[in-house]
Amino acid sequence: MIGAYQAQEFEPYGRGHVAAHPGKVQLQIKKSSTLEHGIPLVKAIKDISLHENSKKEHWHKRKNVTNNCIEELYIKESTVVWSRGGNEESRKVIKTVTVDSAVQQALWCTFTLPDSLSDVEQKSNTLDMIGHKEHGICIVESGCVNVFTDEGKDYISTLPFQVSGAWVIKNGLMFERTVTHREMANSKRVTPLPVLFTMLHPLDELAPVISKSTGGMNASKVQFVTSHSHQIVFTSEDPSLAVLYDTVHGVHSIWKIRRAKLEEGFSASGMDLMGSLPVQSAATTPLPGHSHSSSSSSLSRVTFSSLSPSSSMSPFRSHPSRVNSPASRSISSPSLTQSASLNQMQSPSVASNSLYRFQTPSPGVRSPACLSRTPVTHNTTLWNDTCAEAGEPLTPDVCLEQVWTDLGITGGRRHSGRASKVFITTDLREQQYLCYLIPTEKQLRCLKFEESNDRSQLIFGTALTIPARDAGPLETLNMMVVLDPGSNLVLYTGTTQVNSIHVPGIPLATPSTSLSYPPVPDSPARGPFSSSRPPSAMDTGFEEEVNLLSPVPTEFNESSQLLDGSLAEELSSWQFPSIIAGIKDPVENQFTVELANGQLFHTGLPDLAESPLVRLCLKAVSQVLPRDVGIQVLVKWYAVRNAAGIVSSQSEWTKFVKCMFNLMGYDAGKLALTKKYNMDSSASPVMTTKKARTSDHGTEEDWQYLLSSDHHKLSQNTHSYSLGVEEAIPLQSPSLSCHTVGTADVQALLFSHIPAVMFALHLAYENAKLNRLLSEELKSIATVLHQLSRDLKCEAYIDHYCRDFPHLFNVLQERSQFSSENLQKMHRPHFFSVNPPSIYRWLYQVLKGAEPDVFPYLPNVTLSVRNIVILFTVLCTNSGQEPDKEKYLKKIAAAGHRPTSTNVSLSKSFAGSSQASISTNILQLMTELGITFESIENLLLGVALPLREAIYHGRETPPSTLPEEAYQLIGREDLAKQVHCEHTPYTAPPGSHETSAKNVREDEDGMNNLDKELLRLRFNEDHRIQEVRKLLRSSKPVKIMLTQKPEVSDHDFIEEQSRHLYSICIRTMALPLGRGMFTLSTYHPVVTETLPIPKLCLTGRVPPRNTTIDLSHIETPANMNVWPQFHNGVAAGLKIANSSQVDSTWIIYNKPKSNELTNEHAGFLMALGLNGHLSNLATMNVHDYLCRGHDMTGVGLLLGIAAAKRGTMDHATVRLLSIHIAAMLPPTSTELDVPHVVQVSAILGMGLVYQGTAHRHVAEVLLAEIGRPPGPEMDNATDRESYSLASGLALGMVMLGRGSETLGLSDLNMADQLYHFMVGGHKRPMTGLNKERYKSPSYQIKEGDAVNVNVTSPGATLALGMMFFKSNNSAVAQWLMAPDTQFLLDFVRPDFLMLRVISQGLVLWDSVLPSKLWIEQNIPQVIKMYAFNRDKYQNDPTCDTDFETMSQAYCNIVAGGCMAIALKFAGSANQEAFECLLDYAKVFIQYLNTASSIEQAGKSSLESCLIVVVLSLAMVMAGTGHLEVLRICRLLRTRVGPSYNYVLYGSHMAVSMAVGLLFLGGGRYTLSTKPEAVAAMLCAFFPKFPNHSNDNRYHLQAFRHLYVLAADSRILIPRDVDTGCPSYVPLQITVKPSSSCPPKEYQVMAPCLLPELNQLQQVVVTGERYWPVSFCADQNWNKLQHILSTSGTLYVKQRAGHLTYMEDPKGYHSLLAKSFVSDKGGHQRVQPEVIKSFTSDARILSFTESFCKEHSDQEYPQTSMLSSLLHECVTQEKPEMLSMYIELHQIIGSLSQGLDSMKCWQVKLALALYRRFGSERRLLATEFLLAAESKINVIFEEWLKGHPSSVAKYFSSHQCDEFVDATFLGTFLVWHDLPLPGYFQNQDLKALQEFPQFYSEYKQTGLSIGSLLKLFNVLRGCHPS
Repeated sequence: MIGAYQAQEFEPYGRGHVAAHPGKVQLQIKKSSTLEHGIPLVKAIKDISLHENSKKEHWHKRKNVTNNCIEELYIKESTVVWSRGGNEESRKVIKTVTVDSAVQQALWCTFTLPDSLSDVEQKSNTLDMIGHKEHGICIVESGCVNVFTDEGKDYISTLPFQVSGAWVIKNGLMFERTVTHREMANSKRVTPLPVLFTMLHPLDELAPVISKSTGGMNASKVQFVTSHSHQIVFTSEDPSLAVLYDTVHGVHSIWKIRRAKLEEGFSASGMDLMGSLPVQSAATTPLPGHSHSSSSSSLSRVTFSSLSPSSSMSPFRSHPSRVNSPASRSISSPSLTQSASLNQMQSPSVASNSLYRFQTPSPGVRSPACLSRTPVTHNTTLWNDTCAEAGEPLTPDVCLEQVWTDLGITGGRRHSGRASKVFITTDLREQQYLCYLIPTEKQLRCLKFEESNDRSQLIFGTALTIPARDAGPLETLNMMVVLDPGSNLVLYTGTTQVNSIHVPGIPLATPSTSLSYPPVPDSPARGPFSSSRPPSAMDTGFEEEVNLLSPVPTEFNESSQLLDGSLAEELSSWQFPSIIAGIKDPVENQFTVELANGQLFHTGLPDLAESPLVRLCLKAVSQVLPRDVGIQVLVKWYAVRNAAGIVSSQSEWTKFVKCMFNLMGYDAGKLALTKKYNMDSSASPVMTTKKARTSDHGTEEDWQYLLSSDHHKLSQNTHSYSLGVEEAIPLQSPSLSCHTVGTADVQALLFSHIPAVMFALHLAYENAKLNRLLSEELKSIATVLHQLSRDLKCEAYIDHYCRDFPHLFNVLQERSQFSSENLQKMHRPHFFSVNPPSIYRWLYQVLKGAEPDVFPYLPNVTLSVRNIVILFTVLCTNSGQEPDKEKYLKKIAAAGHRPTSTNVSLSKSFAGSSQASISTNILQLMTELGITFESIENLLLGVALPLREAIYHGRETPPSTLPEEAYQLIGREDLAKQVHCEHTPYTAPPGSHETSAKNVREDEDGMNNLDKELLRLRFNEDHRIQEVRKLLRSSKPVKIMLTQKPEVSDHDFIEEQSRHLYSICIRTMALPLGRGMFTLSTYHPVVTETLPIPKLCLTGRVPPRNTTIDLSHIETPANMNVWPQFHNGVAAGLKIANSSQVDSTWIIYNKPKSNELTNEHAGFLMALGLNGHLSNLATMNVHDYLCRGHDMTGVGLLLGIAAAKRGTMDHATVRLLSIHIAAMLPPTSTELDVPHVVQVSAILGMGLVYQGTAHRHVAEVLLAEIGRPPGPEMDNATDRESYSLASGLALGMVMLGRGSETLGLSDLNMADQLYHFMVGGHKRPMTGLNKERYKSPSYQIKEGDAVNVNVTSPGATLALGMMFFKSNNSAVAQWLMAPDTQFLLDFVRPDFLMLRVISQGLVLWDSVLPSKLWIEQNIPQVIKMYAFNRDKYQNDPTCDTDFETMSQAYCNIVAGGCMAIALKFAGSANQEAFECLLDYAKVFIQYLNTASSIEQAGKSSLESCLIVVVLSLAMVMAGTGHLEVLRICRLLRTRVGPSYNYVLYGSHMAVSMAVGLLFLGGGRYTLSTKPEAVAAMLCAFFPKFPNHSNDNRYHLQAFRHLYVLAADSRILIPRDVDTGCPSYVPLQITVKPSSSCPPKEYQVMAPCLLPELNQLQQVVVTGERYWPVSFCADQNWNKLQHILSTSGTLYVKQRAGHLTYMEDPKGYHSLLAKSFVSDKGGHQRVQPEVIKSFTSDARILSFTESFCKEHSDQEYPQTSMLSSLLHECVTQEKPEMLSMYIELHQIIGSLSQGLDSMKCWQVKLALALYRRFGSERRLLATEFLLAAESKINVIFEEWLKGHPSSVAKYFSSHQCDEFVDATFLGTFLVWHDLPLPGYFQNQDLKALQEFPQFYSEYKQTGLSIGSLLKLFNVLRGCHPS
């Protein structure tokens, strides 16, 4: 009988939690006027369940493998408690949910959110899906399903029918529809509806299930499951199975759950492959797998309009519905506030009235709209009472394929009834069983199944029955507990009975505990025998049945068999109120028993074994035995180990040895080995009963008795040798020396398998040799193996164990219990080898270069042996190719047994690694084999040394392809962290923190979320960041510093102050653009709060009283702050980082509280589009925004959506934009009154969406729109220039760089038409739709027949340049050259010359150089001659030159050239470009301060050119924060007031943008020069700035923000992986060679901005302070791209002996460290303070504190040695070698006390390794190994001198008399690797005369010359010539 743990009274944890739970809490929500009055009534009807659950409470338990804990799901009425933890004290509540109606079911579930659409549409038959797993719980109500995930998400899905049951399947749920009586009655007349549905995600539609039968006449019939007689009993996820019960025939069947194929869906729906329905409906068919009458259900095609959410859907529902979820689905984020989600009530879906769900422990208020039930109209009709009309069929997701039916079991008998419990269990040999309990029959039917050889299907066997009332699986034990009909608990593994179970702690009235047992302690019984019994009585015979007698009284058993089941239970509960009635909650090895009176007791069963060695041996033995025999061995061992009521002091190993010897047929009571165990487990040295003591002084007999005991024989030698005394020899007495030898039992279970058992134990022994933690146990298993090998007469094995443990030489040679006849009856398996496999000898042969034998291994058992053999094979073959595993490894398995597949594929480690080093291959292989640093620590020195060498050599420059585990293994945590970040979702960067909007002050400037760590590192020498914040602050009143003159009245002075305030406000209104650049992508919003938008303050304060001044005293332009507010909103929105989680709900949540759209919110929408978040906005919300008619919202929304969809040609976006562009609409469409600014936004948005596509129709429309005439009538009369420019920019984007491609576009003559628009000429006649549209002239503008180049030229010029971008087309470039005569110059506006030079630079991109010479080349000679030279020619009467024209042309050409240079070198910080532009900026500043220059060119022209040059300068230095440029901007910013009337709003805008560009994204961003980025910069930095804040005549102000599309995050921030702090690290950057310059290398100090990656060849972390990290363009460039695209964080690891550059900028401290390293004699005393400069490892520092400080003179040698070792390990970056050094030192120190074979092997392996790979650097100092070798040789020489005949005697007789000889003999044989004694028994002594003859005779032994010479001398000394 098995003893269980002490039973404890059990109460589910949720019961106590629910008692303190408040239950339903009504949330008071303001009712929306849109609610329909009938919905609450419909919902109330739906909440009425037809099958109300009568149970008041129920619960489930399971093991959570991920968190390694036990979870409980407790359900009571409408409350569900989800808890997790170990025992009741350590449990915690994960979630408590109270729903509207009573909970029908609650279960755990898992859904998969696919990574891409292709993952959804995979063709695999399984339900496996690649994507993000969402684990949580599912709560089923009568009308809906609630899903709550671990991550905090919750989904609500409305059910269109009543559910009778929900079941978990792999990655989804299966629902069983309730069939009403009315439907059952009409089943003959009406086509039945499906009864099974699946949901693979809460946002998916319910899909009907199809079935496929596999037998009979309908072998290939596929149909919907419509049979109401089929009920689901059980489902499992792995394997994916379902058990169904047929109520008509009373049979159970098993079905495989798999993904339905597309053709099966068509077949079940009665459609052809084209998706069309046949005219004739499909005929009804019988139930799959069974023959049914017509009264039973039939299966036919099913079409439901009620299940199809839209009539416009395709015939088959598609999975992307989880993106655009139907109205009946709801998903909420747990952190939305109530006010945030109330706006969701405006959606068309109808909300519910009763909304209550109280959740703990999450205190946050849930979104009411997300909690509401949202049944839509088509779902309000109850399925069960409605016959659905024909409509579109639903695509099935899941198919049930029949695999087994139990028809053979019930044939001819009455129905056995439905199974009450089904589970899958595994027996002790990993055989799986599906078990289902039939309560009416009191039977547990067990069905064995296994996978086919190709793993594609399951094969089921016949069902076997076990008498049972209840049962449950114990997964960790691979057993199951069964409650038999007599209410006894019985343990089974598979169908094999283990034994009865005794549960202490249950009241004694229970029949199963009515037997009187001795008192049982609280801990479970661990031994089969009582210590009070003699040893002979403890050895029970195993030929008896393991099943002990039932403790239940016979009378009760008989009566219970005669009574009916229910009557017997009633009588039992009346007679025995505490009889066991059921088994509940089996989890791991624990379960709960339920008594008849309702009491619950929790208990468990002990494990199979606790000792690692016993577990290893059990696995090994069961692996080599036949399956049935192996199970019986494990069963009998478990019964012996855990026998109830017996307390034993014996160890688990002792019990195991006795059990195995008994099973093998030994008479264990008479075996000397088991007697020794009995002595070891007793308190006294003698076990036999002694006579009564006659004297207190003892007698001679007592002494002789003690000397004759076995205990003395085992311990005398050790003690005498240690104490230096002679051995005590007892007097020979016949009574003391007589031993009785037992006889073997040939009928024992394992008798015939003894050789196989011995070989399995030997392999386990060799595997244990590799584990340092099992080294103390090796002696025990070696003793057992020595006994077995002696009895089997395996001389080689005997010698092997004696060499490992020499004390076995002196074991008494007792007579074997096995006779020769017995040995012949034993079966020796084919894998039993004559010579024992020795792992150490095998490794030694490999390291020496010899060809080793094939080493056997047991799959899943001797994994250490397998791994080490593979690794050493790779180490020593050195071929770079994958080694042949079959050549070195042999898999061992029992006959007829298919082992678990454990083949290791090395293809990953050797894929493309022909050039890889050995260390790289070994590192990859160790990772693939699952070897960790801890497992290497468990290896002994000689085995671990090669692996540590590979780690050490691979640490410096590891390949970039290693996985994270490999980097952790070699100690490169920096690279491991980098790999980890690549495979985990990016979160907020370390330097950016969320700031709650509640803490934002009213005067918040919007610049609080900058990465202060980064800015401190980059700009640590001054306060430029604070200065920039002050320059860009627009939220505070400005100071008015005016002095009132005596003659000025107070009223006039107030007006003067107001006018001065107005001039400052012009500057203030331009600041948001710069602030948006400065704070770009620096903020991660809190989803429960709105985005804080700083105020745009247009007031002032007069010190010292701080009197407020506003603009009410003077006249100001109307609506002058409209566009500044828009820019303010954009700046606030651009703060949101691209990695933030922004959804449609949060966007709507940020609407103004007044529900009236504002300009700032419009800018906020555009910003969301620019950073990619606006694509998450729902279509209905977009429609709602546009319907408001707010111009600014239209501008922001259209530009934002277009930017988010740029280059995609998204149809929905195109339709949205086309509505606002008349040219994109058909001629018959209704005329829409679209505001002009919205039209301009839409036309550019069209270019963004079609960017780079060269779409013909769009290009043709945009080309025509450039020259759109005014009209018709009053339309298109104002700001035509901005529309034409937007059309040109849009055309340039569409045709970007595609001008030379004429395919399909040649007939449009785009280039000619654009040139015509640029230079002017007669208008060309309009054709097509435009001719009809513009036949009515404009009532306001009369243009004539010529092209108005003032309108068309800017757009056409830029379109031409963008169209031929990088084409180097000389013809187009000639068109764009500036005129070279004064006559021609008079026909071109000077500002148009700037655009032509810019476009010429775009075309001749490769020829643009960052020099003044290139700019001067673009200036015609005539302009150079006369510009700013009026004084020189004013006295020349022949000169009639217009000097103003020449000067203005010069300024604009120079400004255009500067802009062209800026576009090419944007963000590069090119020094030549910077110096060139800086010089020109100073020139223009000088011009503005010179009167003659002002007269010749005009202040306005000079100002406009100056700001273009300054902006170009900032573009080149974007993100660098260059101080000189900042000073220029600060100078230009001070120009306010009447004296600077030429400094307009546009000038302040340009200066503000220049400041923002210098610190773009808080120093994280710079500008890119990709083609699409250049196009965006042309739109944003168009060199024509507005005159006032409402000026949009030439360029729409909203386009200024398109620089975001050119912003590129190229910041690289080194971060110390140990401290987590950013640090300075030197980088070496290699630039790719080009046609103009060779490859160039330079060094920078990171953090820094990198150049564009397409220009770089390599980026390397260099210097001696940090470990190198390399990124190469042809290797791991994608890793660098990933770093830059996320946080920019590059993890680095600091070397030992160096400080950071912040702590030691000049390296002086490191120099001291170097001197310390080089001082070989100065590290005898290592202080912890010194060690801290080398390492921060807490273990090293603790070791220094504990072992390197001298406390006395006697400790000096020890501390000196440890200090020396520690110094070497730490300074050479190998701290892991400290333990190996200490181990080797201990080996050397222990040699003087005695030799050890295992230690000798470690030294031998280390020496063999370094002798083979001697050229490479070594981890271990050679001196240590040579000292150990020398000391061992000296010890053997001294021993041989004193015992010259010992070795010869061993080779002649294999005997050794003395223990000292035995110890030295064993280690001598191991050290010299000498062969077996039999090898020299028949030698010719004449061969010993000369060594050459001896060597030639025995060189084939493989021994070294030194070993043969030593053997020659020894044998020669014993046999003199």
